[in-house]
Amino acid sequence: MKAILIDDEQDNQILLSSLLTKHCPQVEIIGIADSADSAYRLICDTNPDVIFLDINMPEKTGFDLLRLFDEINFSVIFVTGFDEYAIKAFEFNAVDYVLKPIDHLKLIKAVKKAEKQLDVGSKNLIRFVHSLEEKTNYVKKIMIHGNDKVHIIDLNDIVYITAHRVYSEILDVKQQHYISAKPLGDYAELLERVPNFIRVNKSCIINVHHVNSYTKGQECIILMQGSSLEIEVSRRKKTEIISILKSHE
Repeated sequence: MKAILIDDEQDNQILLSSLLTKHCPQVEIIGIADSADSAYRLICDTNPDVIFLDINMPEKTGFDLLRLFDEINFSVIFVTGFDEYAIKAFEFNAVDYVLKPIDHLKLIKAVKKAEKQLDVGSKNLIRFVHSLEEKTNYVKKIMIHGNDKVHIIDLNDIVYITAHRVYSEILDVKQQHYISAKPLGDYAELLERVPNFIRVNKSCIINVHHVNSYTKGQECIILMQGSSLEIEVSRRKKTEIISILKSHE
């Protein structure tokens, strides 16, 4: 596999190059870049099979680099320092990554996976990159795979997400229902930094922008726009959630 290493720090370039040479003999390093702009030119000139991409670089991030491509005809392995949100986003979208400091066993695993996917293409990666806010790199859209289709839903259009057996059910503003194979806990982790989403009980996450009404009695019941579902707020979270709902009135 022809590979390009992209990292703005020379020590990281040397370390990754050494680990690949020692543990991944199927990888041939054909170039190294220290910025998104130089990487873009190098990728266009050399047509690599895989790139090892640092996210946090000066001026332009690794995500900014990928946004320059209309099609991604190479595998991407993100090599990044610990960022809890980025890792959740990677895992949610099945994107390959290796954490710094690099564990050579995880590097070997990521390389083998990339090797198997050389002919598959990277449509999901393109969708993932374009699902991120450019300034924050927070997720702004989610992808739901169903049969032969991938549904792309803007977070602002989600009314609620409920647990559906081991899966999740999503209702959008058009009253379309989607079944996702991911459990509710995955959505809770992904959306915990998005202020308009709150988990009101163990089975439901709501978008406060689409609340139709709520009661303030002994039981707090929420009705969402376009739905007759009565959502009961967890009693231990009632005070906190009512305060959040009031702040969005």
